[in-house]
Amino acid sequence: MKPLLAISLIGLLLLSGCDKDKDPTRNAKLPAATQEGKNTVGFTLEDGQVWVPYYECALLDDPCGKASVNVSPLANTQRRIGLSFSKYVKDKSDFLSIRNNRTSSVNSTGEKIDSLTVTFVTDGSPWTEYAFPQPGSSFLITRFDRKNQIISGTFHFILKESSGSRTITLSNGRFDYKFGACECD
Repeated sequence: MKPLLAISLIGLLLLSGCDKDKDPTRNAKLPAATQEGKNTVGFTLEDGQVWVPYYECALLDDPCGKASVNVSPLANTQRRIGLSFSKYVKDKSDFLSIRNNRTSSVNSTGEKIDSLTVTFVTDGSPWTEYAFPQPGSSFLITRFDRKNQIISGTFHFILKESSGSRTITLSNGRFDYKFGACECD
């Protein structure tokens, strides 16, 4: 019985050291600005905090809760892109959505800020939605590879509060994804 008791106590000590409320993105670093389809994204908020997505996989939860990257694969159709990234930690959720406008098509590298609808929602105190890229914003696609199905780029968004006049800046942004990526942690 003594070995079983010792194993049980060790197990309890190990489990008590786990902190499920700890933010796994607290000390996050910006991912490298790659162009290889590494399925990475990140940016810096105004306070210097690095934002990277995080959404823990669980039964019956959204399997694309962390990242969903949709790019229409056919060259002869209007090229639609939809990039969605979520951070859900300790019952707090943030969300970044980047989509091209209904009337525009994205099918090459280059600056695309005039073709986009961008929304950033933060569940701070209070919950706030930002959109409407302001002058000084940029969204540069550095790789748009149909054959290997990779979309990569950088961004700097200055977004206006949807129901007010405050702005938020998302800087040093970079993304590198395979078409059709669907991720959770």
